[in-house]
Amino acid sequence: MRASARRKRFALTVETDATLTLHTPAGRSTAEAEQFVRAHRDWLLTKRRERERTRPLSPVKQLADGEVFRCLGRTYRLAVSGEEGAGGGVRLVAGRLVMGPDLAAEPQAGRAALVDWYCRAGRRWTGQRLQPWAARMGVAEPELDVRDLGDRWGSYRPPQAGAGAKGLMSLGWPLFQLPMHLIDYVIAHELAHVKVSGHQEDFWRLLRVALPEYEERRADLDELGRRLWMGDVR
Repeated sequence: MRASARRKRFALTVETDATLTLHTPAGRSTAEAEQFVRAHRDWLLTKRRERERTRPLSPVKQLADGEVFRCLGRTYRLAVSGEEGAGGGVRLVAGRLVMGPDLAAEPQAGRAALVDWYCRAGRRWTGQRLQPWAARMGVAEPELDVRDLGDRWGSYRPPQAGAGAKGLMSLGWPLFQLPMHLIDYVIAHELAHVKVSGHQEDFWRLLRVALPEYEERRADLDELGRRLWMGDVR
């Protein structure tokens, strides 16, 4: 419960972790607060169920032999190996992600190396997909970047001032754990922003023409996306 002298009314919020916060005006009684909560019980239950349904379930990974990582919908196991060291990074060798023991012993350095591998793999794969999708949607092909975007899957920045400037499409590295058809959805989504900013009806109309099943893919992304590894290590 949070009281504020500036607040004039009671209010309830459901936080991202599904906990509840009651905002109260200063000086109001506990009985009044309880009455307000009881009056909004149905609303609270509905909102809390929604939060639970969409709450992130991101796993925490160990930098140890056998830990599972996914890329483009496929599963790879981590191998910590001095003989097949990755030269200070991570690389894919015979179906395994190989990391040297020095990196595995330093969680943050190991995490950074894995993120770098996802960024490189994402750039390579998307580089082959971007032009066909841009042509399909009738938009100019933007520059591409894959990096950490926090909790966003992608973003688009229009061209900056200057002759021959291109827009920039950025994709978040965790995206590349997903199956390829869901990554394609995000690519198409961001390319639609080349023509239309915001998410009004004309945006979704353009996306629907290029990808008629976009609503199904968006729902799958919402469900699978909250289960991806977002970089937490122990």
